[in-house]
Amino acid sequence: LGRAGEVNLMSRLEDALNRFLPDVYAAMADWGITPQPIDFEIVPADAIYEMASYGMPGHFSHWTYGRDFWRMKQQFESGAGRLYEMIIDTEPPVAYLLESNTLAAQKLVVAHCLGHADLFRHHLLAKDQPKQFHQTLASAAERFDHYRQQYGPERLETVLDDALAIQAQVADESGRTPPAVSTSADWPYHDLWPGRESGRTTPPTRYRLPTADLLGFIARFSPVLAEWERDVLEVVRQEGLYYRPRRQIKMIHEGWATYCHQRLLAEVELPPGEQIEAARIHAEVAWPHPLGVNPYWFGWRLIQLLVAERGLLSARAVLLEETDASLVRNYLTPEWMEALDLFEYRWTDGFLMTPEGPQAIYAAERQKMEPDLLRNRLANWLGERPPEIVVEMVDADDRLMLSHTDDGHPLDREWAQLTLEGIRRLWGHPVVLYDDDAQYSA
Repeated sequence: LGRAGEVNLMSRLEDALNRFLPDVYAAMADWGITPQPIDFEIVPADAIYEMASYGMPGHFSHWTYGRDFWRMKQQFESGAGRLYEMIIDTEPPVAYLLESNTLAAQKLVVAHCLGHADLFRHHLLAKDQPKQFHQTLASAAERFDHYRQQYGPERLETVLDDALAIQAQVADESGRTPPAVSTSADWPYHDLWPGRESGRTTPPTRYRLPTADLLGFIARFSPVLAEWERDVLEVVRQEGLYYRPRRQIKMIHEGWATYCHQRLLAEVELPPGEQIEAARIHAEVAWPHPLGVNPYWFGWRLIQLLVAERGLLSARAVLLEETDASLVRNYLTPEWMEALDLFEYRWTDGFLMTPEGPQAIYAAERQKMEPDLLRNRLANWLGERPPEIVVEMVDADDRLMLSHTDDGHPLDREWAQLTLEGIRRLWGHPVVLYDDDAQYSA
């Protein structure tokens, strides 16, 4: 097209979306739901891949995000899936639209984002979350750049590697005794820890044990970390806490956003060609996988059934107070399981005679299961959390004693040992982890 043609095409796309936005906002308002205003930005593919791999604008850099960027780029550019949008929970929310999308796809994505934004503002687990957390990460990125220059990229990378390995092992224990953190006056960021006396205090006298806040405990009480290293760990911890509740409502988020785009586009008048294109995209996104649970499809269909039974606003009120697991456990009836054709399967093996001789084959065999058991299996799968590692005590030799909360899933031995070695680097003394009958040490 040339640069002039590209600019003209982009201008026409923006004009079309600006004409569409009042209609789709009005359609949602007719439901009795005030739509949250969203800032939409149309961006090229590489920008949306970068945003999706980093998760937030202005995020600090780490090699894993570059790895995820290239994986995503290769996956989508080879045709194995498509990333239509990326929405960030800020105030107001910011949604990044892929510039190569068709106009019908852009309209579907806009309607989809209205569902996400509604949950950002109103869901019980999300409405009290910080809406400008990206500014916290951007500020941290500036400090990390300073650490990289002063202490070297290898040292910062090692601390980040070890901290990110246990980012999921965090807990909000704000009601406990305030942490003691060493704060040297010559450290340029000492004001981040106001009112904390310098010097490390013995953990048991200042912090209630046991605690599931492994990363926070190490950040506050490690005998060997410098102030800047504690800062790095605390930033990683805060990000882990920020994303923790979001993992509990992923299916509700995608299901509600899919319900919104499907119903809104049915109520807003689209040209026939755009209707067909939007229906095709919806079918690609929300389809029942035969050997798994597609959260877009399952959440959308479950919400449809809930709306049919209770009405739109009453169903939405349920969604705003439930997690994925509790929604399934409390509302998925045997009749709905049958309507959704839910079942559990197991792999069976056998042999098939061919001209070349017998060949091994594998098949998924449908299992007969009581509805209560199937519902609980599904709820447990949706509610599956990262392993909970508990700090039990610090002994007289400064050994850090940890245990894995029994959740029916033993730790992977190789990963557990590698992670424990990273914890030892952060703690500076031997670390012991008990996992039922297994014991790890580093």
